[in-house]
Amino acid sequence: MAKLNSAPLYPVNLSGGGIPVSLVLNKTPEGKFQIARVNKPGGPQEGDFDVLKEFPDEHSAREYARSQVRKDFPGLI
Repeated sequence: MAKLNSAPLYPVNLSGGGIPVSLVLNKTPEGKFQIARVNKPGGPQEGDFDVLKEFPDEHSAREYARSQVRKDFPGLI
């Protein structure tokens, strides 16, 4: 099980077209942003996550998440 190393108030659940998807936006204590897939719900230390990619800024991470939602859920957004 992979845990997330998160800054306070993270991870944040993401949605596509207002519908929850199995992705979260995470910010590490070092200030990097990650998009992770939720395998088992829970907090950063209780859940199970697969980090898909890491980014230096939030905008890039959210753009990647949008492209991932389009790929995983065609027609949702």
